[in-house]
Amino acid sequence: MGWQNRNLYYPIEGNTMFKKMPGLALLSAVSFSLAAHNTPHATSSSTLTQQHATQSAYQLVFFSDSQKAEYLANYHNAILEVTHNHVVLSLSKAESEALRADGALIIARPDMNRRTQPQRKTSKTMTKPAGGAVTPSQTSGIPAFACYPTLAETQQLAETLAQTYPDFVELKHIGPSWEKSQGLGGHDLTVLVLKNKKKNNWRKRPALYIQGAIHAREYTPGAMTIKFAQYLLEHRDTNADVNWILNEREIHILLIANPDARVLAEQDEMWRKNTNTAYCALDESKRGVDLNRNFDFAWASPVGGSTDDQCAETYHGPSAASEPETQAIQAYLRTVFKDRRGNLPSDPAPSWTQGVFLDLHSYGRYVMWPWSSELTPNPNATELAMLGHRLAAYNDYLAFETKERVQYGGTATNYAYGQYGVAAYTLELGTWFFESCANFEGEIWPNNLNALIYAAKVAKRPYKLPDGPQIIDLRLQGAERTAVPAGTPVNIIAQIADDHFGPALSGQMPRSQAIKKVLLTIRKEGHHRARRVLLSAEDGAFDSAREAINYSLDTRRWRNGRYILTLRAQDESGQWGTRYAKFLTIDNAAPENNRAPVADFSSDCRYAICGFDGTTSQDDQDGLSYRWVFEGARFYRVFHGQQVEIEFGRAGDYQLTLQVEDRHGLRDTKSVSLTLDGVRPPVAQLSYQCNGLSCEFDSSASYDPNGEIVSRYWQFGGDDPAYIPGEAKMTHTFPSPGEYTIILVVVDNEYQSGVISQTIKVSEDE
Repeated sequence: MGWQNRNLYYPIEGNTMFKKMPGLALLSAVSFSLAAHNTPHATSSSTLTQQHATQSAYQLVFFSDSQKAEYLANYHNAILEVTHNHVVLSLSKAESEALRADGALIIARPDMNRRTQPQRKTSKTMTKPAGGAVTPSQTSGIPAFACYPTLAETQQLAETLAQTYPDFVELKHIGPSWEKSQGLGGHDLTVLVLKNKKKNNWRKRPALYIQGAIHAREYTPGAMTIKFAQYLLEHRDTNADVNWILNEREIHILLIANPDARVLAEQDEMWRKNTNTAYCALDESKRGVDLNRNFDFAWASPVGGSTDDQCAETYHGPSAASEPETQAIQAYLRTVFKDRRGNLPSDPAPSWTQGVFLDLHSYGRYVMWPWSSELTPNPNATELAMLGHRLAAYNDYLAFETKERVQYGGTATNYAYGQYGVAAYTLELGTWFFESCANFEGEIWPNNLNALIYAAKVAKRPYKLPDGPQIIDLRLQGAERTAVPAGTPVNIIAQIADDHFGPALSGQMPRSQAIKKVLLTIRKEGHHRARRVLLSAEDGAFDSAREAINYSLDTRRWRNGRYILTLRAQDESGQWGTRYAKFLTIDNAAPENNRAPVADFSSDCRYAICGFDGTTSQDDQDGLSYRWVFEGARFYRVFHGQQVEIEFGRAGDYQLTLQVEDRHGLRDTKSVSLTLDGVRPPVAQLSYQCNGLSCEFDSSASYDPNGEIVSRYWQFGGDDPAYIPGEAKMTHTFPSPGEYTIILVVVDNEYQSGVISQTIKVSEDE
């Protein structure tokens, strides 16, 4: 079916809301309370003005990763702050009362009311993290964030890459921004197409499409796009996987999807939408359309998640694809992907469908896939979940189908999958819109780089290749990144894993099977002949879903030159995974002796943050790589780089491990245990005594390590989910005998909270 007919909604006369076609009438019976505040509706201008004038700050406490994901996804547009156990939102009184009635623990935050206009300009101290100060020495990048190039710098970098690598880069301007379409200056939407043009100029290859910064205030995605392009081009001669990707794939990168608004965001504006002045005439600072609710698939979906309130941050526009930015992206996608899906939401894309679509956002640390708008089960749910969890294995993000926690229509990811059937994902990068450069460069960039490379590899068969085993931490011990003489001992070391997945929101991981075989292919560059070797498991047998290999290469008769070593693994179902490759250079003039490195580091820890410096590590050559693993209770992060800065937040005991690797693939590690100062939440304690159905509860033993408890919230179970503000001692009479779960939350003077729950049994007997 052609793209113009794929919007499965038809308009109701006199209303901007759209309804599903026959057969999906069950939508009207569905209640999704957390998204209700964004449900499309018609509202008068005077009412809108009043609503936007009465926003206040409220703190929502969450008790699990699942609940956190629900709040962040549903209220992404209203977030003011996120900590380890709460989120602060800008809400109307009606929205806060609706949440409270639904059982959310919600606390007024008058100290943050000055921040309740998310798209207005706010001070740097409010919107940007500590350490993000503008320095006189900064000559490039967004002010206070030198690691993020401005829009102008991004465009210049793209042009430089096209000039420097003419055989690998094609620079395309795919359409105008809204301002440019109106003759108001504005910008082009710029795409970099990366491929080996000498090999693929007239041959279409499987495509990976990536776009960033469709929501302008999200700094990290706009930097990831251009940085990924730079990485591929700069490492094409030294990284065997990158070399293969540029030969066998097309990488399409839309650098900044919302360029007009990006310029505003660079000036410290919390800007999300485009800059179209035709909407929200009452308040220029709230003008524009949310481009990620404007796509022509499930636009203005009745499941909620967008609105016809022109001043709202999730305004979906007057019609599907009304904005020039959306039109340009949709038109370009028609040139990249073929339509492989049928006309109905229940029609699956075939298993041989090619192409991967990635929409980069921030923040949340999530990997999400369609549906976000359909009640019909996704017909490719199993395949999308498999690849989603594979991607999440690299960045350790929470993986889930979007509608598990939020529902909305008109999104780019829903459009890409719904229209073309390609494997489409949203990656919510990091932990804040204005992510610190330390976090971006040390953690977000290197970990998500591996996810992007994996997405490019599997783009030929994204619904099949992820079913096969992954090869983890492949290295050539004895050679790795340097030339060695023939006869040098070189060991191929790796983990082969069919169960390598990121964390699942549902708790259910995709299927995995035992490894069956691992195939090594050795080919000298410039030669067609190859040698194939079946490798053995290190423990002697392939009989589990995770195996180790350690294969000794005999290079004594190898001639000078560069060799390509490629590994693939197969599970016992017969499914092969994608390829993993390394270059090995034999040069008899290379030095023979190499000593293993020694890992060492110094630390500088303050309240809630530590800096670690690995420069005291030792090696007899330059070129050490550094990998830091920092973990504690409910905290796990992997950083890369010689010097890193880690914000851990909560006081407690942590374990830090530094792994250094030299150019020959030799490693050393150093681990230390750390007791660190940080946020110390209050501790909730509870006792009770019952007389029949009446119980007395006492929380007097609750305490705060470094402050005072200022409020308590009680939930007594039963049919009423609401939390009740109360005192240290409370009496409650239950309506009938049975078991009830009592929840107590204590909040201190810094709005930190502690929780305890206890199940009790009451009867009518005294």
